[in-house]
Amino acid sequence: MKLPKTGPGRQDVHGELLVGILLGPSVRGPAHADLGIPVGLEPLRTTGQPSNDQQSTMGHGSSRSASSANILSADELTLVENLFKSMSRSSGSIKREDIFKHWSTHLDDVLLQFVVKFLCHEPGKRVSAINGENFGRLYVFAVRGSAEERSSLILNGFSEEEQKHEISTAMFLQYIQATINSYLRLQKNSGNAHYLSWSSIGCTVNTRRIGMRSRSLCEDLVKHGDTLTVDQIENWFSTTATFKTIQSHVFQCLFLVSQKKGDKNTSARINDLNLLPVCKGLENIPHFPSILGLGDVLFLNLSLPYELRNEWRFLFSSQVHGESFSTMLGRITMQGSTIMILQDTDNHVFGGFASDSWAIGPNFIGNQSSFLFKLEPDILTFPSSNYNNHYQYLNMHQQTMPNGLLMGGQLNYPGLWLDCEYGTGKSSLSCTTFQNYIQLSNKENFKIKHCEVWGVGPLPEVEEEEKHSRSILDKDTTSKMLLEMSGRKMYSDIVREEKRDTKDST
Repeated sequence: MKLPKTGPGRQDVHGELLVGILLGPSVRGPAHADLGIPVGLEPLRTTGQPSNDQQSTMGHGSSRSASSANILSADELTLVENLFKSMSRSSGSIKREDIFKHWSTHLDDVLLQFVVKFLCHEPGKRVSAINGENFGRLYVFAVRGSAEERSSLILNGFSEEEQKHEISTAMFLQYIQATINSYLRLQKNSGNAHYLSWSSIGCTVNTRRIGMRSRSLCEDLVKHGDTLTVDQIENWFSTTATFKTIQSHVFQCLFLVSQKKGDKNTSARINDLNLLPVCKGLENIPHFPSILGLGDVLFLNLSLPYELRNEWRFLFSSQVHGESFSTMLGRITMQGSTIMILQDTDNHVFGGFASDSWAIGPNFIGNQSSFLFKLEPDILTFPSSNYNNHYQYLNMHQQTMPNGLLMGGQLNYPGLWLDCEYGTGKSSLSCTTFQNYIQLSNKENFKIKHCEVWGVGPLPEVEEEEKHSRSILDKDTTSKMLLEMSGRKMYSDIVREEKRDTKDST
């Protein structure tokens, strides 16, 4: 469903045009019916689903673009209306140059060009002023848009003077990259606490890797050749949840950060638009030597289960804690879900997400939310294939079992293996645990140049009784095993066993 066109002379000098378009007079009251504002949308409905009458009258094409305006909240409607009033100085239209003036600091240049052309889009004409209808449509399409609406934002933003039904693949990729760059720029400009927690330790935007990420997001699209049709783009939008989330956040944040300063409610809403996690545990290391860029953190975080996305806790770095397998285990066991990132001596960067707390034992643990990934020289993600449950394995000091850390595959044919003798690892040519897997490292048997591990999500809670009953050796299972191998008795175990016997006998 398309937003209604405004005819000549229908600009509302009181600045009410936008809300009249989005809501219709039935919401604002009958007085607005006298303003000559066309009514084409139903009043705000919280479900955001088409009514029965709409469903029965929609054809095939319109069903894909069921009105998005009717799922905007009251706060969003007020937000868009107030910004239009402010930028138009209540004149009923915004000058083209004022969009560049207000938004050039917040948007990547490529995205800004698309936005201005979309706002001024009227086939056969060059428009110098933006009306409330197109201004509202920008927010609606970018934040709440269907696949058809989001596609029209790109196609209409590609050429304002004529209707386009295709776009060059190169230009489409530029749009994707510019949107990602704009999200990070907006987080910086708004002073978002999550962004600042990363930038304060020296984590920067790796533009080249964001370009690679953009291409990986639409790998299926670029196979079509040098030109993309509107249908191909619509089909892509129907399946790409990650980019739609980023695009929605860009325009929500853009409209919020453009408000007049001093509104505490606006600041709180900006800080709620977090796709980056907050970085914890590096407050005393101002220049942390991470191999991750801000874009890497963003996309790895969006690949995690939703409940784990709010915070990352620094656990281990070979450059900070030294090259020691036992040190690494002491810092990553019982820490909940983790992300491990490795760089081999050939500068391939790769790693994996482990869903369960690492624990020494002979069995595989973990679940199907686990995945492996590559960051250099290609960007690829390998989700669970559900073929087997070989997600995590960790063992030490065993004569009959391999000693080391594994993620995926078989013990002799791992997706990712780190030997207990720190410094060497293995990534096999095939791994049935993960879909579309290809070897992570440059060589099957690789040497580690850098390793870092992050705990993701909150630290798991320990039962109160268990917390008080566990000795220090329970927390450091590696040290306990070393003592047992040397013939030392575990007196704490003997005492606790005697206590259990006494308790059972009573």
